[in-house]
Amino acid sequence: MKKYVAVLALFFSMAVVGPGLHAEEGIQFNHDKKFQEVLDMAKAQGKLVFMDCYTSWCGPCKRLAATVFTDSAVGVFFNATFVNAKFDMEKDDGLTISNKYSIRAYPTLLWLDGDGNVKHKIVGGLDAPSLIENGRKAVDPTPGILAGLRKQYADGSRDVNVLRDYVNALYDSQEKYEDVFKEYLSHLTASQMSDPKHTKTIFNLTNDLKSPGLSYLVKNKDYYAHLMGEQIFDNKINQIATKAVSEAPRADDKDLYEGAMKLLKANKAPDHVEKTLKLSMDYYYHMGDWVNYDKNASAYVKKYATKNAAVLNDVAWNYYMVIHNNDQLVKAAKWAYAAINMDNKYTYNLTYAWLLYKLENYKEASLACDYAIIRAKEENVQPSSATSLKEYIANAMKKTQ
Repeated sequence: MKKYVAVLALFFSMAVVGPGLHAEEGIQFNHDKKFQEVLDMAKAQGKLVFMDCYTSWCGPCKRLAATVFTDSAVGVFFNATFVNAKFDMEKDDGLTISNKYSIRAYPTLLWLDGDGNVKHKIVGGLDAPSLIENGRKAVDPTPGILAGLRKQYADGSRDVNVLRDYVNALYDSQEKYEDVFKEYLSHLTASQMSDPKHTKTIFNLTNDLKSPGLSYLVKNKDYYAHLMGEQIFDNKINQIATKAVSEAPRADDKDLYEGAMKLLKANKAPDHVEKTLKLSMDYYYHMGDWVNYDKNASAYVKKYATKNAAVLNDVAWNYYMVIHNNDQLVKAAKWAYAAINMDNKYTYNLTYAWLLYKLENYKEASLACDYAIIRAKEENVQPSSATSLKEYIANAMKKTQ
């Protein structure tokens, strides 16, 4: 408890700074450290790690970084209390972290000890006061909270406040909580169902297509939109749908995919058509269903990506990787060429060259490689992929002579 009191004292003393003194603005993250280095720092300093697990395309992650992590009060508390780090879950150490902690929704916020054990976890965006509150929960050294609640539950207590605390403690400890969550919901009266302390618990713990709280969320969208903001509610629904679609191929369970599509359609968020097409693309790509992949990818590009060079290039590259139908490859080559016209980058020229090579249009593919190599020099990147492709093209042309 002394450590906790000291942290709070530091928090309040730094929050009121005198003339000429300025607290750091926002959380100072260790951007240049490997995951293990961050853990070692935490162990050496006797602190927990606070980790932002994000992706580059995640809207809520960007809002959290722009509006919450930059908050001065958040910075004062987190910089004094934690070793702060953030990792893109789709790159480098982030891939290891994502697998290790089964991270499937973004943002996910983790508090870890120096050995990498999870002490606290939050999935989804939250405001500055809530982040500080969760930080305090992570460092609170009071032992036996979960054990005490578990005993009350085993002894037959079904008071809704006990159930709420118990299900939250199970969730924070990454234990299975769905059965207790279902029981908690069954004990709530109509008036309690509109009490924010209960409705926020339902919202926070509903993170799965099969969650007992999902039907309540869907039925009470207007209430949640008023309580928390429509964008936050829509983000929650999108995260649940995304998780279901990502799990469907691994589980070989098409019901998960279809359930996600129904959920997005029922919610009718402003971006639900775009989200449906994007997730359908991802699902059919991982299922190896190239007919339906092409159908959804074509619709997505036509509707949402005609002016987005990065998306056009990414989809075109996927076609190069998995599609063997010439008409579809020609279409992908046109997307790649359109990306080049918008942003004449090395990688976009290279995608176009590979597609032409696959189409056996060797002369044009060789020219595209030349353009790619020129762009690589201008961008100061290594053109090794383009030079290798030039060799493949030359060998292929020799065989046709």
